[in-house]
Amino acid sequence: MNWKVLVGILIAFIFVATSVPRLTRRVPRFEPPMHRELLSWGTLDREKARALQSVLDEKVNSLKVPGLQAFVRTPDGKTWSGTSGTTDLARKDPLRRDHVMRVGSVTKSFTAVLILKLIEEGQLGLDEPVAKWSPELPNAEAITVRHLLNHTSGIPDIIPRVMMRSIMPWTTWELKELAAMGAKNELLFAPGSDFAYSNTNYILLGMIAEEVSGRTFDELLHEQILDPLNLTNTSFIPYEEAPADLVPGWDRDFSSFPGMLDIGVNNTSWATSAFASGALASTADDLGVFFQHLVEGAILSSSMMKEMTTFMAAPNPDLPAQNGYGLGLMRLEVGGQELYGHVGWFMGSTSIAMVAPDDGTVIAVTSNLSRPDLVQVLAELQASIE
Repeated sequence: MNWKVLVGILIAFIFVATSVPRLTRRVPRFEPPMHRELLSWGTLDREKARALQSVLDEKVNSLKVPGLQAFVRTPDGKTWSGTSGTTDLARKDPLRRDHVMRVGSVTKSFTAVLILKLIEEGQLGLDEPVAKWSPELPNAEAITVRHLLNHTSGIPDIIPRVMMRSIMPWTTWELKELAAMGAKNELLFAPGSDFAYSNTNYILLGMIAEEVSGRTFDELLHEQILDPLNLTNTSFIPYEEAPADLVPGWDRDFSSFPGMLDIGVNNTSWATSAFASGALASTADDLGVFFQHLVEGAILSSSMMKEMTTFMAAPNPDLPAQNGYGLGLMRLEVGGQELYGHVGWFMGSTSIAMVAPDDGTVIAVTSNLSRPDLVQVLAELQASIE
């Protein structure tokens, strides 16, 4: 065993030992305050606002999560935003609407929009081979930008390979290192012949966007999406400065440690391993605004939206409601209704943002815990406004 391995083991031991007090804590029951003004959080009538708030208050306890944020837009254009729970496990710091949480793979919808806007501008082609940017990939000439966008490239997911090293919160992954990892394994199948969700696809798309545009990914996000839509609580961290309202996340599902693991706010490892596949941080309000404008056609041309919403069959064992995947969009069936959007699982947070294309309903939910069932929360919010 060489000295590097020994040092790694020692660092891991110190990290785990100092984390023991955090790892053994549970989530206490949240007792909602007796008085809070619901109407100031949107234009929805008081009765429905109370029903939506009741869903959050019940789910924050039944799912045993620290906190939940939600944004709802009804078919008639009325809105409601609410929160329940806290940013901490001691139940002392109430979660606010402007508290920022990492949103994981919801980032992919933003990345897909940036790629499609570059295609609109003629800077790359949807069916252009990626060999121009990633010649080291197996069968790179047969893999297209479209294959990366809809997870039909056959490129294996590198995230399982970086999990253990990412436990160290100060780790910073370099893009070249991630790309090299993605090129090491053989393809799972011939490009275009099957579906396999892979974060590697979107890491590569982020790198392509930077090379084609000559801009950093966070600059592109701000220029093309965040600033035009006034999404002031959305950031690409740690590639830009973290906002003061970023809250810590908690994990009890991804890691193998007992109890609750405090991910903190200064952790760089998970975000840099995800890059354009999952490094975005936002609020339920901002996610709701983004997906509303996207489906209404205010961001992309009609031709690009048609491409984005062309779904292939994509069952997901981890997400039974999913039945299709487009270009950076999941298709779910919830409560008998077809929804477009994305779910995001991240170390210390979970998010879901969905739009019903038939009536324009928008629901976004964020949480500061890894992998609670937010589809369940969305379904009950959906039922409350019907």
